[in-house]
Amino acid sequence: MSDTTTYRVSHRALLGYWLLIPLGAALYFAPGAFFGNASETAHPAMLIALTWIGMGVAAWGLLNVAYQRLAHLYVVEPERIIERHGIIARRVTPLYISHIRSTEVNQSILGRLLGFGTVEMSAAGTGTSEARFDRVAHPMKVMDVINQHAQRQAGQAEASGE
Repeated sequence: MSDTTTYRVSHRALLGYWLLIPLGAALYFAPGAFFGNASETAHPAMLIALTWIGMGVAAWGLLNVAYQRLAHLYVVEPERIIERHGIIARRVTPLYISHIRSTEVNQSILGRLLGFGTVEMSAAGTGTSEARFDRVAHPMKVMDVINQHAQRQAGQAEASGE
């Protein structure tokens, strides 16, 4: 049985991008609705421009959601954690659990309300975070999983006499 857990950016953290999709769709399907009753007098070129803008706004929102979900992968294994960013250009940051000295959770007010936040792990001898899981769902649970692996590994090291 594998104790590997995988996390991605929370859908709730991408709420702003999700809201662009219906806004763009409304512009695309009903560009005259934004002029109220004056849609008969709106210039046809303006309606065409709003249609294209609506399509662009919806596409922008959808592409941003897809990119954020696909480009960020966070893995917690029994021996290490791995932070992966990127689709074409890639940055991979592994950090061994035995090197982690502290874990920290940061949540904004919106993050607390919607249940997402950032988990930062610091290694020995550094004052900065070595790895960071941005905008993950249930960050306190993620921190607990990391701390459980660290405690299990510390217990194994004591049992072996290290």
